Amino acid sequence: MNFTALDFETANTHKTSICAVGMAIVEDGKVVKTISKLIKPVPDFYSYWNVQIHGITPDMTADAPYFIDVWQELKQYIDYSTLVAHNAAFDVGALRSILTTHEVSFPKTDYFCSCSVSRKVFKEIENHKLSTVCRHIDVPLNHHEAESDAIGAAQIIIKAGERLGANSIEELMAMLKMKLKVF
Repeated sequence: MNFTALDFETANTHKTSICAVGMAIVEDGKVVKTISKLIKPVPDFYSYWNVQIHGITPDMTADAPYFIDVWQELKQYIDYSTLVAHNAAFDVGALRSILTTHEVSFPKTDYFCSCSVSRKVFKEIENHKLSTVCRHIDVPLNHHEAESDAIGAAQIIIKAGERLGANSIEELMAMLKMKLKVF
């Protein structure tokens, strides 16, 4: 099973206000690399509520690069890969928005949601929040820390594949009667 799990934290209500990115690169069903970066948000201001959720403050990103400055490094793990995120609509929306803002073409990728997969595979749990699913499958999580959340989403897919005996994303999607979405 090969894919890239992605998570963003945002500074405010603007989708472009990415202030942290986390990625977990999965090859042959194992996390082989993780990425964690603080990002200077666009626009560069922080909502009280967002800071309460993730703990990232303006001081922490004052000298951080803008997303566009790290995009080439990140893109290599996204282009021609399959992306997964927990509540993927949020993360995919943030990525689309920031790339549009910088007038950068979209990566050639497809994606799906680990929350949707967890609802179909781990029906026995009370809800499918990332923290609940990770606790259920014994995956440590520092919730709302982008790298940890990306690893959590990756592990949900790995464990779902193991439970169902799926050896690839294509097999997993077919077993769950789900379709990959085009970015």
